[in-house]
Amino acid sequence: MAYRPLATTSLLIFFFCFASFSTTSNSSTASIILPSDSQKVSLGLYYESLCPYSANFIINYLVKLFETDLISVVNLNLVPWGNAKIRGNDTFDCQHGPYECLLNTVEACAIHIWPELVMLNQHFVTEM
Repeated sequence: MAYRPLATTSLLIFFFCFASFSTTSNSSTASIILPSDSQKVSLGLYYESLCPYSANFIINYLVKLFETDLISVVNLNLVPWGNAKIRGNDTFDCQHGPYECLLNTVEACAIHIWPELVMLNQHFVTEM
């Protein structure tokens, strides 16, 4: 069972990478007018990298935003922070231990450096 958190994190990273690289060439979607960012609903998801409940929510429920094309009217902001606590000495503790803190940091950096990776556009394919 020690590998379950690693498998969950790997699945989340695959989820983000797959969304970034999957595209379709459907001419009917080219004529759809999408709302501007100011017209979209803002949704912030604070999650924990090694939390099985966070992974379950992302895999089984958040994905419905893409299956139903609701993502076209949502500004999704993923925040890998969850139930972390800041200590007084400029460090922080994560609920699932130091490895989760490391993964949260890596995911936050990836989101900051490569935001289009996690935008998970309307072409995302959820069938696996």
